[in-house]
Amino acid sequence: MVKKLTYLIASVFIFSCNGQNNNKKNMLDIQYLEKHGTLSYVSYNGALSTTAEDHNKGVKHYELSETKNGVKTYIDGDEEIGFNKIVENNEFTEFTEYDNKGIPKVELKTSVFGYIISKIEFDVDGNISKEINFENLFKFKSDNLFRYMRSNSFDLDKNHYKEISKSEIPQPKIIRGYSDEFKFLIPELNLKNKLIWIILNIEGKYKNTEGIFFICLDGSSGKELLVKKYLGKKSGKNGIGTYANYETIFPK
Repeated sequence: MVKKLTYLIASVFIFSCNGQNNNKKNMLDIQYLEKHGTLSYVSYNGALSTTAEDHNKGVKHYELSETKNGVKTYIDGDEEIGFNKIVENNEFTEFTEYDNKGIPKVELKTSVFGYIISKIEFDVDGNISKEINFENLFKFKSDNLFRYMRSNSFDLDKNHYKEISKSEIPQPKIIRGYSDEFKFLIPELNLKNKLIWIILNIEGKYKNTEGIFFICLDGSSGKELLVKKYLGKKSGKNGIGTYANYETIFPK
């Protein structure tokens, strides 16, 4: 599940507020994890333990996976390196990183479509120190994006964004942030720290042409900055591996 977070890495934005939340409310219930989770392994002197004696002395690493009222929760970690928690429903995913005492460090909330919604940073006591609402950063908001996508008959079936495809078709995803974060995705564009949306590998019809498209939009105006059509997989250098092959439609 942690692989789903590949595109969640965002720049640190200056948008702060004073946290008033009680740290106990934000803390991870480690006792609940130990009681209801499973012991996945025990580390002893930096290595996995192999004897019963080591199990008593070592650091116990727990995992918990449960579903309640349609909400999926996955937790793993230990009291040495800390813990991670992922909570999923039909609309969004929340990822929270905790220290080894269960005090939260950072929380990321993303849409089921992939783009980041908010980021919360906590102080050493578990109180909110900084909160970023990404929707407020963009003039071209998510509702505007969805209208643009519907006008091009782009796929907005949430199930297609949640399920990992086993076919040759790459996984669809929508991401947003500053252009400097995504240079590896848009090397064709010379943008300087510009807010952008990227629609990755979405099936639809662009200007009466059906296919799978990669589109970059201006985060302020919604203007198209880059449009590419997916052509399939292409062999890597010296025939090693494969990568997605695209045809640039705009700009020519």
